[in-house]
Amino acid sequence: MKVNMSRRLSEFKKIGLKGLKLRTQLFLWVILVQPIFRSKFSFSVLRRNLLSLMGAKIGKRVKIRSEVKVHFPWNLEIGNNSWIGEEVWFINHEKVIIGSDVCISQRSIICSGGHDYRSASLEYAHKPIEIKNGAWVCLDAKVLPGVSIGECSVVSAGETVGKSLPDYSMLIDGQVRKIEPPK
Repeated sequence: MKVNMSRRLSEFKKIGLKGLKLRTQLFLWVILVQPIFRSKFSFSVLRRNLLSLMGAKIGKRVKIRSEVKVHFPWNLEIGNNSWIGEEVWFINHEKVIIGSDVCISQRSIICSGGHDYRSASLEYAHKPIEIKNGAWVCLDAKVLPGVSIGECSVVSAGETVGKSLPDYSMLIDGQVRKIEPPK
C-alpha cells in the first residue's frame, strides 16, 4: 500500500535568534525574570518594570495582572492606562502594539506567530498585530496574526479574530457590527 505524504516537517527551517545579545536576553527572560513576572505574588508595577527592563515599551498606569505570559517582551508595546487581565498570553513572534485605554480580558490569546498551511514544511508566517486605542478584547478571545482591531472596537467573549475590525465595531457571533462610540 502506497502512502501519499504531503507534509514534510523534516524540511522545516527554524529561524534562530540572531546575535549573542538577543540569545542572552531570551535566556535571562525565560530563566530569571519570567518566573517573577508571572507570579501571583508580584505587583503590577513590578511586572511593568520587568517587561520594560527586557525591552518592552510600556506606558503609564498600565495594569498587568498575574499569570500573564509573554514570549518576547521586546516585541510588545502597550500604551497608557491599558489593562491586561489574568492569564493573557502574548505569543508575539512579531510586534504586538496595544494602544492606550485598551482592555484585554482574562485568558485571551494575542498571537502574532503562525505557519503557512500551504507549505509542506509549515514554514513560519508571522505577522504583527495592532490593537488600537479604546479597544476591548473580552474574556477568552483570540487575536490571530496580521489583525488590526480598530479604535474603540470590541471582540466579544470567546471570539476568534482572523480579519481586521474597523473602528467602532463589534465582533459577536462571528459577525462584525457597527457600534456607537463610548460616552
